[in-house]
Amino acid sequence: MQLLEELSNLQLQFLDYDWVQSIYDSEFFEFGDLPSEFQNAIDSSEVNLTLQNVIHAIDDWLSCKDNSDDDSSWVTLSNQVNHKNLLALLGYYIDCGNKNIFPTEARNNALWASRLYFKLLSIPGYKAYHIYHSQLFAHTLTCLSYPKTVCENEDNFFNPKQLIRVVNSIIKELNEFVHELKTVIVKLQLSPGDINFEDILSNLIDITGGSIVTKLNIDKIELANLSKVVYEVIDFIICTADGEPDALAIKLLFKAMLPKFIAASLDHKQANNIVRASYVAYSGLILSKYGKTALSSYVVLLQHLTYSLDGLEKAEVRQTRIPLVVGLMSLLPQRSYCTTVKWLLKLTTTAKVPHRQVAMEILAQLLSNDAEKRNSDSGIESRKTSIEDNLEVHDNNKEAVVDTEKDQGNTMEEDSQSQSSISEFDIDPSEDISSLINQRRHCVPHGEIVRAIYERISDVSGTLRARAIAILTDLLGSDHDPIIEAMRDLSGDGTQCQLAKAATRCSSDERAAVRKAAVSLIHRLLVRNPHPTHYSTLVSLCRDASILVRGAAVNALADVALNNPTKLSLNAFLTGPMHQLSDPEAKIQEQVINLAQAIIVAPLQKFDPANTDECLPWSFLAGIVRLNMRKHLQKACMLLVKSSNSINHRLVDLVSTHLGVLSDARDLQSLVLLTSVARHVEYNDVAFLLDYYYKLAGTRQERQRDCRLMPLVVELISLWSRFIEDEARRTLREHLIQRIQIDADCRPACVSLAANLDPTDMHWATDLMKASERRALSGGPIDDWICAADLSLVAPEPPSFALINLYVAALQAPPPEWSESERGACVAGIGRICVRSRDASVVAAPQLAILLQDPAAPLCARLNSLLALTDVCTRYTCIVEPLLKSMCGCLSCDAPAELRRAAARVLTRLLLGGYLRLRTPLYYRFCALLADEDLEVREPAEYYVTSCLTVDVIYHHFVDCVLHYNNENEDRMSFDSRQLIYDVMLQRMSVVQRLNIQCRLAREILTHAADEIEEIRDDEELPAPLNAALLDTITLLCGPRMKLPKKPEKSGEADIEDLQERVTTNIVSHKMKRTVAEVLVPAVLRLYARLRTRGGQLATYIVKIATDLHNDYRQEIEELIEDDEELVERVRHFQDAIGLESSSGNTRNLVTSSAPPDPETPRSQKKRPRPYSHTPRKRKLKI
Repeated sequence: MQLLEELSNLQLQFLDYDWVQSIYDSEFFEFGDLPSEFQNAIDSSEVNLTLQNVIHAIDDWLSCKDNSDDDSSWVTLSNQVNHKNLLALLGYYIDCGNKNIFPTEARNNALWASRLYFKLLSIPGYKAYHIYHSQLFAHTLTCLSYPKTVCENEDNFFNPKQLIRVVNSIIKELNEFVHELKTVIVKLQLSPGDINFEDILSNLIDITGGSIVTKLNIDKIELANLSKVVYEVIDFIICTADGEPDALAIKLLFKAMLPKFIAASLDHKQANNIVRASYVAYSGLILSKYGKTALSSYVVLLQHLTYSLDGLEKAEVRQTRIPLVVGLMSLLPQRSYCTTVKWLLKLTTTAKVPHRQVAMEILAQLLSNDAEKRNSDSGIESRKTSIEDNLEVHDNNKEAVVDTEKDQGNTMEEDSQSQSSISEFDIDPSEDISSLINQRRHCVPHGEIVRAIYERISDVSGTLRARAIAILTDLLGSDHDPIIEAMRDLSGDGTQCQLAKAATRCSSDERAAVRKAAVSLIHRLLVRNPHPTHYSTLVSLCRDASILVRGAAVNALADVALNNPTKLSLNAFLTGPMHQLSDPEAKIQEQVINLAQAIIVAPLQKFDPANTDECLPWSFLAGIVRLNMRKHLQKACMLLVKSSNSINHRLVDLVSTHLGVLSDARDLQSLVLLTSVARHVEYNDVAFLLDYYYKLAGTRQERQRDCRLMPLVVELISLWSRFIEDEARRTLREHLIQRIQIDADCRPACVSLAANLDPTDMHWATDLMKASERRALSGGPIDDWICAADLSLVAPEPPSFALINLYVAALQAPPPEWSESERGACVAGIGRICVRSRDASVVAAPQLAILLQDPAAPLCARLNSLLALTDVCTRYTCIVEPLLKSMCGCLSCDAPAELRRAAARVLTRLLLGGYLRLRTPLYYRFCALLADEDLEVREPAEYYVTSCLTVDVIYHHFVDCVLHYNNENEDRMSFDSRQLIYDVMLQRMSVVQRLNIQCRLAREILTHAADEIEEIRDDEELPAPLNAALLDTITLLCGPRMKLPKKPEKSGEADIEDLQERVTTNIVSHKMKRTVAEVLVPAVLRLYARLRTRGGQLATYIVKIATDLHNDYRQEIEELIEDDEELVERVRHFQDAIGLESSSGNTRNLVTSSAPPDPETPRSQKKRPRPYSHTPRKRKLKI
């Protein structure tokens, strides 16, 4: 017989029995190397041809008409062929080809071996002789994944042409493969209860992931024919013998598709996009074809696809998985869709962090659907009744399915028993699933979804909080009517807006991403309804510690100012972003500069008499004038010169057209801008400026004009004085000299300009100064004193000592007839003389300090004294340093508000300029401003401490501040104010520095307090400073700023972004934590032993801090007390005193409670010792 001859060419008799038996024992999972005898007997290069000949011989043998039914079966063939050896050999070739796809020989051997196995299964009697083996059959179906595997590893080929040629050849071979597979499947009659049924389905649906169609020149017709046959095979498998769909088989089909979906959503490859699309289309086809039978399994697939955690810690995976789930949900009928939405709403509150995030993102994408229509209560009730009527039928079907699944033990429900949050769905049998693929629009409860997203703002995960805020921000700008209706309850007006309250709360969140998202939400709320609270929140975020948050806040305020330039929005921009011109990050400075250019320079136009409305640049300059921010504008112009060419002659030409044509306000704004630009632009044509000066000086109503115009004009002329021609220069100089004697308002500016016009001839200044001195010394009015002081600034000769003594005498004992303004002018005059003469500074500075501390002195005199001392400090710091206490006294709560604000600005300016060092007591007084109620006093201190002061300085003085602010001799502050100051300081410290602070607080305050309390009787009260210092210290140690970063919980309550932030910013060495435990724990226990008998608030707080220490430093404490028996006893006494079970240490201090328990090992009962009736005989020692 030809079949036997062809089979003999396989040399089956040379296969070792042990080799074959090992394959059978491993259930066709493990294949050893071929026996050496077999390898010598067979030509490996002819295996492929031999397998083909055997297949053709089987076809001829089965189709032979002379053979009877018994002759063409395994009954006859088994007597002549060792079928075990044959199956083992075929399994070896199939396994070898599956593991080595790229070598052509191994791949073809696997294909032909699989086809030969199909032929063996087509021979009658295969069941009786156990020819069918489920695992071997599953191995054969792996061949269907060859095209996909080859395309995914295209780097193994030299060029695309070779790849295409190989893929096309595989597809051609698989076409005959699947036709034979289809014939075998019909005969096998597989059922879901068969072993490896799920693996068979998994291998079959690999061909549905059509990523190979992206390759050029792939034979798509052959591929389509191949896929068609595979689909027919799957349809046959998932149906029963009578052609009805099998619910369990369909469930296993969707279960096999689940890992395919997950694997295809792990990256953004173009091929995976096509794979996902093909799987979605096939899933929808199954759902549409088998209707209600497939619906419950399809819903379970959606649940598992949503619930699977594979790769969800990556944002790109979530971005791929979420649209996939939304797309699959769109194929559901309406009622199943609504049930899925309800399950997602529950998932946002009861699951792990990744589940909550995925559920929230899916719900956010569902908001584009239509709203649920509920016309009347009767309609709602009828719908509920319909669902309840159908529920019983569905429950019966569901119980039958579950029973079948339990019998088989291989279903998706068994994989999800641990997933308690996946709920059972109520599938309505009356739902119409026809033409399901075309069904896209669904209805969702927008109000419930929006509320669920809003609740995630308070989630424990910072990533979820940020995403919830970002989603709600996007929803505020939606034009979809159901979304607008759903957001109406959250987006109220003003302070009643729930979103505004949430955004304000999130603006102080510990995560920078949450604060940045809060900036976007507040920005959107400002666009909808401007409110002062929103502006103040964004202004404070402009000084945030994170550069991302600062940049977002700056952009938000700039956008509002550009699109809605109101007084409120411009003031917010000026008080927020404009102050960031001194930001330590160059990126923020560049951002503010670009915005300033867009506001001031870009929209500026030539003056048009027909259009006199206030445009954006002039409104902005009006705010600069209103808030007295000329220096900020000057710095902005300086930075603009470095970054762009926008500060040029054209800008001066445009601004000059607005000078003197409209109003004093416009003139003032123009001069403020020109004086800022003039330092960087060389402008030759200054005739317009001289004309404006003469026009302003010659006006009869000059006194009625704005008094700020003339000083600015003179300053501008001084900046461009080198471009004035000689004749105009002489004329202007003569006019200024005449004006000096009659105009006291801008005399210093006029004197300086006249000196610049002709620096070689300054005799006029000396003559005028001497004349003024003589009049002042002979009893002249205060104007002569001031005139002499102004002229001394440029006169070649210094002022006489007689004039200096005259001023000093007036400071010590002012004439009684002087008014407050005259006393203020006297202080201003001596301040100018101090700038000119060091000798005058040495004599006058102590008197100015005394006047500054005098509460009975006029406010104008005290303000001028402060400014005079500031001018002296910029030149002679050593003179002012001994007098700093007087300047610090201006910051006390009893000082006038104007003086306190001026002192805060002056001291901050001196610190920024480096003229002063922030040493004690100035440090204590300056930091106390952080809790001041006056915003104008608090802001300069906040800016300097948060942006300029080094963290090392704050760390060095922290404990000293705690002691100083609780001293009775100083200005006492409230408890809340002190805690606010400590909080601002701790914000900038690293975790290591905070731990060191804990050690220092324990050593310098807690230990010292315990020593002090030992000397105080129990019936005496603690001194107030000690009690307050202890209260501050214990509150700090219990506060959130001192808390250590918690370890991620095993339950998954921390997402990947939270973990990364903790790892990068909050890693603290075990040694450092142990050091804190060594210092802090004994100090707390010792203090508690002293205060326990006294009771009261301190003892209560001590109990709280000790409990927190035991929770936060449990491991370190237990390691610490292993070698300290005294500390063990203290801990035990403390736990007994507060009612806790003793949990630290044991009798020998060898094992702690943190150590793993000993394993419980079974032990046999010990036998009783054998009783001896006599003493055993002793053996003799033989040597």
